[in-house]
Amino acid sequence: MKINHNHKYTTIAIYTVLVFFACIIVYKVVFSWDDSMAFVRRILSLMSPFIFALLIAFFISPMVNFLENHLIRRIKFKGHPIQSLKIKRILSIILSYFIVIGSIMFLFAIVMPQVLRSITDISDKLPGYIDSVIKWSQTASFSFGTDNYYIDFKILSAFVSENTPQTLEQIREIFNQFIPEILNFTKSFASIVMNILFGFIIAVYLIYNKEAYLKSAGRFITAILPPHKNEAIFSTFKESHRIFSSFFIGKLLDSLIIGLLCFFILLIAKIPYPILISVIVGITNMIPYFGPFIGGFVGVLFLLIGSPEKVIMFAIIILALQQFDGNILGPKILGDSTGLEPFWVIFSIILFGGMFGFVGMFIGVPFFAVIKNIIDHIIDRHYNRKIALIESLNDADVNPYKL
Repeated sequence: MKINHNHKYTTIAIYTVLVFFACIIVYKVVFSWDDSMAFVRRILSLMSPFIFALLIAFFISPMVNFLENHLIRRIKFKGHPIQSLKIKRILSIILSYFIVIGSIMFLFAIVMPQVLRSITDISDKLPGYIDSVIKWSQTASFSFGTDNYYIDFKILSAFVSENTPQTLEQIREIFNQFIPEILNFTKSFASIVMNILFGFIIAVYLIYNKEAYLKSAGRFITAILPPHKNEAIFSTFKESHRIFSSFFIGKLLDSLIIGLLCFFILLIAKIPYPILISVIVGITNMIPYFGPFIGGFVGVLFLLIGSPEKVIMFAIIILALQQFDGNILGPKILGDSTGLEPFWVIFSIILFGGMFGFVGMFIGVPFFAVIKNIIDHIIDRHYNRKIALIESLNDADVNPYKL
């Protein structure tokens, strides 16, 4: 028996099946949120080497292009310029990796000894700080109305002695629970290091054949989508690339400047641990809005142990740097790179931070900006269509929306 296919009903059937599966996915996500997020984290964990490779290729590719077009082509072999595009690309990648990895190792060689020295100094001063707190508690007093009250350290000591066994047992239980967390952290850190190493290796192939990969992606999109959709997809990719590159590169430069300014100001003000605190301030400054306060809070904790009298001065310095960055430096470097209002920036940081932890706070803003940009384009397109329809109906005087 011959079956006559009806294009209209076939389209309806396809949309029905797609909506059915979409409803199942939404149901599973909403009512099994923990399992869904665990599944997403598992997928991201498996894809981590490729994600790192894409990020590495994204940042190193401009350097490769610059070296290939301006430096490598000037190099001569046996009196003649290098003509092979493959050799130019390979030499550019090798030189770019040498510059990037060499710069990272150079910074570690300079910064890490100072950071370790600062951490050691803080750990050495911590017992003395605890003793000072204990001595203060022996003479501490507080007022209530016209009466002064003192802490009776003998009673406090007796209370501590009576409860020490239970306290030690609780500490032992907490420590036993904490050991697996330490092992998990060590395992996670080693996994991240290995993923980054694999990322550097995979990025070589991505950068070497980037034109071929981009061409294949373009052919695939052109083949499966109608012509009027292609332009929208390519425009979205270009805008996403602009958002990511301008945000990350601009924020890296901004954080580097803030870290250096913090270091020199701390040196001039003779505040201890300038390198350690400046590194923390520079790294956390990558997080919009919350970053400076996180770095400042950590710096205050260090200074409370090492040099409490410098805390107020340090807080003033951090506030001044934050104002300078937010009102002068940041707008000059970043401009309106993401196009997000402050509310959406804070929303994206909290959302992605809650979903993916500290890393989510770093990447949340550009990712959310891309998502919002796509949604805005879809809304604008449908809005313009509806406005055009209303105007055409008004011209024909048959507008059903007209009161």
